[in-house]
Formats: sequence, structure tokens, C-alpha cells
Amino acid sequence: MIFQEKKSVHAVKIALSVMAGSIFIVSQAQAQQTDAANDKIQRVVVTGSNISRVDMEGPTPIEVVKRADIAKSGASTVIELLSKLPSISVALDGNSSSTFASGASSAALRGLDSKYTLILLNGRRLANYGFAIGAENSFVDLNSLPLSAIESVEILRDGASAIYGSDAVAGVINFKTRTNYQGVEGTANIGANQKGDGQTGNVSLTSGWGDLEQDGRNLLLTLDLYRRNPLVSNKHSNLAAHDFRKFGGSDNRRTNEYMGWIRNQSSGDKGYVIPGCQGTVGVSSTGDNVCFTNPASNLTPRQERAGISTIFTQRLNSSDELFVEAAYTQNSSTFIGNPPNFSSANYRTAGSTNPGLATLPDGSDGSVNGFMPGDLVQVFRSVYEAGNRTSKVTSKTARVVGGWRGTLGKWDSEGAISLNQNKLSDDADKQSLLDKSTAALQAGLLGKAGGYDPFVLNNPESAYLPFLTTTSHRSTSKLSSAEWKMSTPELFSLAGEPVGFAWGLQGSHESIDDVADPQMTAGNIVNFGATSSKASRTVYSIYGELNVPIAKQVEMQLALRGDHYSDFGNSYNPKVALAWRPNQQVMLRGSATTSFKAPTLPEIASTTTAYSTVADWARCGPLGYTGVQCSYSPKVYLSGNPDLKAEKAKNFSLGIVLQPIKDLSASLDWYSVRQKDTIQTLDAQYVLDHEDTIPGFAALIGRDPRNPALEAANPGLNKGRIKDMTLPFQNVGKTNVAGLDLDVKYSFKVGEYGTVKLRESNSYNLKYEQSIAPGSEPTDRLDGINHPKWSNTLRIGFERNDKEVALTARTRSSTKNIDDPTKLQDAAITNKRIGAFTAWDMNVNFKPVKDLDVSFGVNNMFDKGTVYANSAYVDTYVNAMNDIVGRYIYLNARYKFK
Repeated sequence: MIFQEKKSVHAVKIALSVMAGSIFIVSQAQAQQTDAANDKIQRVVVTGSNISRVDMEGPTPIEVVKRADIAKSGASTVIELLSKLPSISVALDGNSSSTFASGASSAALRGLDSKYTLILLNGRRLANYGFAIGAENSFVDLNSLPLSAIESVEILRDGASAIYGSDAVAGVINFKTRTNYQGVEGTANIGANQKGDGQTGNVSLTSGWGDLEQDGRNLLLTLDLYRRNPLVSNKHSNLAAHDFRKFGGSDNRRTNEYMGWIRNQSSGDKGYVIPGCQGTVGVSSTGDNVCFTNPASNLTPRQERAGISTIFTQRLNSSDELFVEAAYTQNSSTFIGNPPNFSSANYRTAGSTNPGLATLPDGSDGSVNGFMPGDLVQVFRSVYEAGNRTSKVTSKTARVVGGWRGTLGKWDSEGAISLNQNKLSDDADKQSLLDKSTAALQAGLLGKAGGYDPFVLNNPESAYLPFLTTTSHRSTSKLSSAEWKMSTPELFSLAGEPVGFAWGLQGSHESIDDVADPQMTAGNIVNFGATSSKASRTVYSIYGELNVPIAKQVEMQLALRGDHYSDFGNSYNPKVALAWRPNQQVMLRGSATTSFKAPTLPEIASTTTAYSTVADWARCGPLGYTGVQCSYSPKVYLSGNPDLKAEKAKNFSLGIVLQPIKDLSASLDWYSVRQKDTIQTLDAQYVLDHEDTIPGFAALIGRDPRNPALEAANPGLNKGRIKDMTLPFQNVGKTNVAGLDLDVKYSFKVGEYGTVKLRESNSYNLKYEQSIAPGSEPTDRLDGINHPKWSNTLRIGFERNDKEVALTARTRSSTKNIDDPTKLQDAAITNKRIGAFTAWDMNVNFKPVKDLDVSFGVNNMFDKGTVYANSAYVDTYVNAMNDIVGRYIYLNARYKFK
């Protein structure tokens, strides 16, 4: 089923009508009671509160993914599991090397950056990944959490700074592991793309000894091994050619190999193919004559993971116990890149004796062989003789928690100390040194001995090994904390109902020591930026929470938290939330809270050189470039700012939960997040578009000298090619988001044949506005590929005895053909739309023998094709990589040994 834009809006309206009608239905269904009412009542602590409660559904919306749901999802990693939920967006999936945080995975709520979603393990914070997204967004690497150790995932879709402090602006994702487990269980997962690449293998062993109730102690141990081979371009027809013009994109075949091309900057002539092209001679999107080649490439890295975790609990008496949690995970991601490159700098031809120059065609200005003595030329050729570069990112994550929990009088109490560390290394070989490679190529152009000659098919090792090197990027991120908390569900009675109360104290210290390779820091590695930061902070916190029954059917949550940061000062955040249950079938809920995000340590202290994609319309207009032809990637200098203020937000939510009959439940929640003082760099495109109209912006832009010959041939051209930009971190402005979350579950029996189970989950974005420059009002950025209007998951399952067959449709709405709709100068392409995308997954679960659970499935069962964006700012696929390459088949098995 493919959902169109109007159909989705109509579906939300229908859902609202259905819910309104259900309120009437429940008055007729009072006699129907759920079986759960007869079950033994047990209190649990739910994410978003420190007070134990009976009901999972409370004043704020929480989505729970249980172990059975995890098994049926077919996911082999945490990020694969979360990517199937419409309320969650994946910021990093571990496949990209074009990020400072390569090798890691991260998820986010509400369409905001992943730094605004707090990740917890058993209710406690984890150390951030040592490398930051965009050199600013700190996050927890989800690859450090083995899926086999997870018992459930609780997703709180509401601001929670009043409970947890910083980061919980968009919500909280809390992963819970097993407790008091006995026995031995083994799991295995294998899978591969239908084309034969991307093979995945995962095995784990979980063993538990002792029973807390009978033996007074329990030891739980989990071992996990994971490996995934790369996806390879030539295995997939839509990726093999690297020519994406059939999707409306650009021709991304390589043009700098066997043997590349050369351009005369002085004459302004179009580029020439270097004689001896071993590929196909053609014309690029900019009109240059180039040599196209199409070698196979790895689309994803090879990933390997090994992890061990353990939990030991020792009972001291009937109510008190000691506990220790320890875990160690090592991940490695190996990326195979293109061969090393030369800089696109200008080279002098004066005094050259290189015979290769004489093989080029005559120039349009009557120059001999296209070159005048002393002309400036650009050479576009890679050092393919050296082979492909390899980059290996290794992440080592360690965690130790120790503490006591028990009762003091009527108080449930707990004290714990937690130590967390993430240690990273990124080692890359065959990196091209800018100074030495430039000198070698200049010498080769002049015909000097020992230089690198671009007109020779294969240069000897002696010509290129001296300017190749290996770089090493290192980082260590640490988080240590101590906490004491106490709670009671019955502090006193109010109108005959118990009032719950919790309070706690926390102290923590976090630090980052990110050290870039010295050559990268010096800007001496061709086409590679660098980032480094060294900073630390200490935080002291105190918090309190009340659960107040202000009437028999009305529950109120009141919370207040104060945090003192050693670097920027204090933050106080209150929260009030209400839940009204007029009867057993209806609950109305709402909340209002403030939240905050402390500046990340990289935002305060980083020094970064990166590259950004922009459209330089001041040049593209006179040159006649449109769309992807106008895409430039200048070097960008980002600088940390120790004077940054904390980002603040106001969160609001309203919702209704219905269960008119036993097997039908539905919830609809509206949310709004209004941020101010958001930290970001100045928008690069905005700076470029206002270079001549906003004072000071021109000074942030570096350009090459103007080219008189090129300007004479292109009237109106009056600027040199953009080469760099300077963009400091600032408290830029505001971000406003709002939306609806719909979740409907229904099951019914089909006679004696089995049970049909339906679930519809839709996340609909009503608003995404963001400021571009300091003092500016937020502008609408919704309906671009980064912020689609909606995403939807529909699951249809048929269950009989211990067998189930299920189909799941994952749908993403159509969007404008651009990342950010405010970039209107590309309107001819922006106004076009990218169609909605739906992929169907199939999953079969069964028990061939008593203690063996087997799950077989196919993701993207119908091999749904690729969605491509082709504006000046985005020239790539919109889909997740696993969907781009088509059908994926997997088999999971879990066996419990006696």
C-alpha cells in the first residue's frame, strides 16, 4: 500500500473521527473488562519518572518495544531496530565515511539533531562517542549496545530535562537489559542482500546463574559477535554505472583516473582530456572534456564487533542488594576509499619541457597547443598507481556501574557510581601530503626528473611514495557520575489516594580529548579536513518529583530539577503533566515543561576544518550553470566558542488514549517544541547568498583571484572561485517543531484458525521552523528531504499457536527535491517533488521444536527502486542504504538450552 500526501492527511482526520466516536462507544462497553485487571499488580519504574507505578500509560507518551517485538523485527543491530519506527529518524547508520563521526550510529526524535535525544542504558547515561557529528553534535554510539543483550526499549516522546537534565529536549530512549535470568540461551543471525553482498553474521550467548529469590544472588553474562561485509556497487544495476542522470542526478563516474584531464585557467578554455584515456571520453556537466571511468566501489564498510557484558546482583537481606554492571565492546569499521588525489591548485607551465603539453589541442585564443608560456593550469588526476585508500575506525567502549539498592523505612533507595569511556582511533593510509604532492606534480609538469608526470600512464613508486603518508586521529570521551536517589509511591494520602514522591542528587564529570593528526591540523592533507577539541566540565544536580492524585480519576506529575555546570552556570527546569481517566477505556493527558541542552564540549572548544556543499549563484548565473552544475565544496573553518549559552526550550503535549474494547487500543498525541538560543554555525548558503548585502559576510568568504579571460567570455562574472568560508559557532536563534503521533492496535480472531493483528503507526510533522542568522525569525524548512511531512508503518500479522506471518509497510512521504526549502534560488528544481517511498518487509516466526524460536524474513520484499534528489545542494539517494540495494533476506534463531 503506497500512501500519498493527501491520503495521509485524510487518514489522520479519519483517526481523529474514530477516536471521537470511540468515546461514545466506551459508554456501551463498560461491561467488557481486560484480563489484565485480574493479574497480580506489580509496580515498575517507567522511563520519564523516578516513581514506580502500576500503569505503563501515564501523563506522557511512552512507546515500549519488548523482546518479542525485537525478535520479530528481523533487526540484527540496535540502529536497524530503531530505523523501523516512524517516530525515530536515523542520523548516522554507520555506513558513511563523509562525516567526522564515521563508523558510528545515532538516532533522533522529533526531527531534531541526535544531540537532543538522551540515550540511557538501564536508566543511566553513557559516554558520548569520541567523534562528533559535524564537529559539534555529541551523541551516544548505538553500535556499542549489542541487540542480543536488550530486553526492552522504552521511548519517551516528550521533553524530560526536569527528570534527566540536559540532552532530553526531544525525548529519551532507554535500553533495558535482562535481570535475574537463569539458564543458557544462544542466538544466531545470518543475512545477505539478494545480489550476494552485504552478508551479515551475528552470534550471541547469554547465560544466567542463580536465582535472587532462592539463592540470593544472580550472575548474568552475555557474549556477542557481529560481522557485516560491504555492499559493492557493481552488484547492483542502479549503482554499478555511477551515472545517475537517469534519476535526474549527475554523472558521478570518476574523471581523475586513467588518465584524467587538464584545464587552462588563464585562457578560460574548457578542460582537455589527457591523451591515453583508459575509459570513455565525454563532456562533463560543466562542459569540460573529461575521461570517464567506472571502477567498482564499496558502498558500505566492513564492520566487526565483539562485546561482553555482565550483571552481578547479591542479596543482602529481603530488601537490600548490591549490584555490579560491567561491559566492554570493540567495534571496527573498515572503509575502502578512492585513490589519493592531488590538489586542484593552479600550476605554472613556464619553462616546461614536458612533451605531454604538446599533445593538447590548440586554444581558442590562438595559443600554441592551448597554452601560453606561464599559463596557470589545473590537473585533475588521482594517484591511481598507489591503489585505493583504506581507513579503519576502531571504537572501544567500556562501562562499569556499582551500587546498592534497597529500602530505608518506606523509601526505595539507590546509590551508584558509574564509569564510562569511549576510546577511538581512525587510521588512514595513502593520504596525499599537500606540500610534497604539489611540488611533485609541478616538477612533473615542468619535465623535471623525479617529478610526477601526469601525462604518463603509470608513474614509478619513486614518483609518488614520498608524498604519501598515514594519518591517525585519536579521541577519548569519558563520563563518570555518582547518584543517590530515594522514592516512595505513598508519601502521604490526599483525599484517600497515595501521593508519590522522589528526589535525588547527582554529580558527574565529562571530558573529551580529541586529537587530530598533525598533518591534517596543518591543512597538509589533500581534500581532508580535521577536527580537534579538548575540554571538560563538572555538573551537580538536585531533583524532585511528585505524583499527585488531585481527584480520583486525575493524576498529576510535578517535577523540578536544578543543574549547575562548571562552565556556563545554572539551569532550572520544571514540569507539570496531567492524566485524566474518566473511565477504564479513556485517558486524556497533557504536559508542559522546559528543557535545555548544554553546549557540547566540541561546540565550546573545537578547532575544525571541513568541507560544505553550497551553490555559488554569483558565479553560476553568468556561467550558465544550473542545478547540480552549481554545486561547490569549499573548505570551511569552524571554531568553538567558550561563551556559548545553553539552549532552552518549552515543550507542550496533549493526547488521548482509548481502549473501547479489549483488543482495540489507540493513542493520538500532539507535541510542540519551541527552542531558543539554538547553537549552530551561520548557515553557509545564507552567508554566500548575502555576501554583498549583509555587512561583514564578505569577510567570511575566501575566493581565488578573479580571472579576466573567463570574465571576458562570461559577462556579469565578477568574482573568483570560492575556496573557503569561516563559520563560528553561535547562539543563532530559534527552532520550532510540532506534530502528531498516531498509534492504533487491533486484533481479532478468525474462527478457530488464528488471530489477525494490525498496527498502524504514523508520525506527522506539522511544523519545522529554524532561524538561519542571529536575530532572524524562524523560517519554514518542512517538506524537504531532511524533514518530510510524515512517515508511516503498517503491520499486518496472522498468528496461530506459536506461528506468525507478518507484512510491514514502511512509508516515507513525498518531499520537495531539496534538503532545505528556504534555498529558493534553485527553484526550477526545488519545485519538483520526490515521490513517496514504501518498502514492504515480510517476517515469519515459528517454533520447530520446544526451545527453538526461528524467524525468517525479507526486507524490501518487492525490491522497491531508488529515490534520488538532484538539487544543487543534494545530489544523492534519499533512501537508507539497505533499501537502495534492494531485497535483503535473513534468518534468526534463538535456542534455550536446558
